[in-house]
Formats: sequence, C-alpha cells, structure tokens
Amino acid sequence: MLSLLKSLLKRRRSVSLAGNGGLRLLNLGCGTMRDSAWENYDFAPVDSGVKPIDLGRPLPFPEASYEVCYMSHVLEHLPRQRVPQLLSEMFVTLKPGGVIRLVVPDLEIIARVYLAELESAVTGDPAAVRRHEWMTLELIDQITRSFSGGFMLRTMWSRPLPHRAFIEKRVGLDGRKWIDLADADGGSLERRIQPSEIYTLQEPADKEARRFRQTGENHRWMYDRVSLGRLLQESGFQDVRVCGAKESSIASFSDYNLDTDECGFVRKPDSLFMEALKPSL
Repeated sequence: MLSLLKSLLKRRRSVSLAGNGGLRLLNLGCGTMRDSAWENYDFAPVDSGVKPIDLGRPLPFPEASYEVCYMSHVLEHLPRQRVPQLLSEMFVTLKPGGVIRLVVPDLEIIARVYLAELESAVTGDPAAVRRHEWMTLELIDQITRSFSGGFMLRTMWSRPLPHRAFIEKRVGLDGRKWIDLADADGGSLERRIQPSEIYTLQEPADKEARRFRQTGENHRWMYDRVSLGRLLQESGFQDVRVCGAKESSIASFSDYNLDTDECGFVRKPDSLFMEALKPSL
C-alpha cells in the first residue's frame, strides 16, 4: 500500500511539473533539499545537480531572469548586515510579478513556546521542566555552540530521551533522523550518552571552537514575521505574507517536496514561511 501511494504521488508530481510553463525557479542554499525542476545552488554542493555559490558575495544572475526565488534556512546563517543587500539582489534577479519564498526558524513561535513551558515549569511540573530545558536549547544553542550539533544533538542522542514525543514534534522530519541514529542497531557509544552527561562532556579547545564557527553551522541572527516582513518591504517587495508549509502562491509548490515530504509531513515545523511579490510593471 505504501509503495502504491508513493507511486501515485510521484505520478501526480511529474504531471504537475510538466505543466509549469517553463518557469525559471531558483533555489539558493539548497543543501539536500532540491528538485530537478529548479536551478539549485549551495556553498558546498552535494552532487553535480547543485551548482556552487557564495551568498556572501553579490548574486551572479542577470536582472529579471527568474520567476521564483526560494531560500530555506539560510538567512539565519548569514551576517545580519548582509541580509538586506542579499534580499535587494534577489529582488533585482526576479522578473516583475515574481515570487520570493523565505523559510527561517521562527523566533516568535520558539519564544512563545519557551515562555509557555517556563510558566508551567515554575509551578513545579517536572515534565515542563524538561520541555523548558529543550526550548532553552532551541533559543540559544545554535547561536552559541562551539562544536557540530551542539547540546541539541547531544540531547537527541541521550538515552533515555526525555519527552521524546515533544522533541520529535519540535524538530520535525529533518531533526528526527538524528534521533534515529541513536536508535539504530550497532550505534556507537557516543550516540548513546546518559542525560546526566549532556553538559559534562569535554568541549573543544578555543582554537578548534573558532575554526568550527567559521563553518557556517551557527546561526548569526534570528527572525520573526515583523523583522523579516520589514526587510522584504524595504527591499521593494509587496504583498508580504506569512503562509503555511503547504501553502504557496507558487504553482504546485508542495509537489516539489521542499518544505514537506511526499506524504505532506513538514520537514522543519519550527519554521516561519513568508512570501512576497516583486511588483509587476
């Protein structure tokens, strides 16, 4: 039954993409989330289907050359001062009437869930104390970490994993694969640490930590619907709006399986999804 469902989904997807009218679709900082109907770029291409790009430099694309520009979980890794300039370059790259779709960790939602768990934790609820600890990691860890995965990964690799269902809901499909590593048969001991060891394991020396921070894994800034919406407007975009992972003004967007998988599950549920338009002539 599952194989039949996947076959039907794949067939529906191929039909919808065949009728995209020859639109040029640009996916910047794609990582492993890419589709052959798009032109995919990343700083460290994973295969020949992805072209290299350094988003710290001006975009190399001709003016008004794409109908759609998509960027997921990239802006937060860039220096704050680079982002307004990059959005302005994306504006120039889009054709009049073109769509920009941005996905970033949602600072507002993370903060709201953190405060809710904080209020529950101060009442002495032991389960809320654990959830509050995780939400503190979501707020701080990827900004401050000095080693790959940080304390978030150490927590996901700990066994027993406290409040697993809550954490899995927060990290979504992309994060769940790291939890699964600790469950796999033959998993290494470093993937099966005790919860009490999460904050006591040796961190790297200062020199190694500085080298790690140059890899780009750390978050350089965080955004919410107000701050990101303002940046889009200041770059010239109009009709700025928050949308869902499965909602888009891009034709058949959900069929590309960029923000969701083939079954419709959201890859990064902690995300803010925003779209805007370049004004038509």
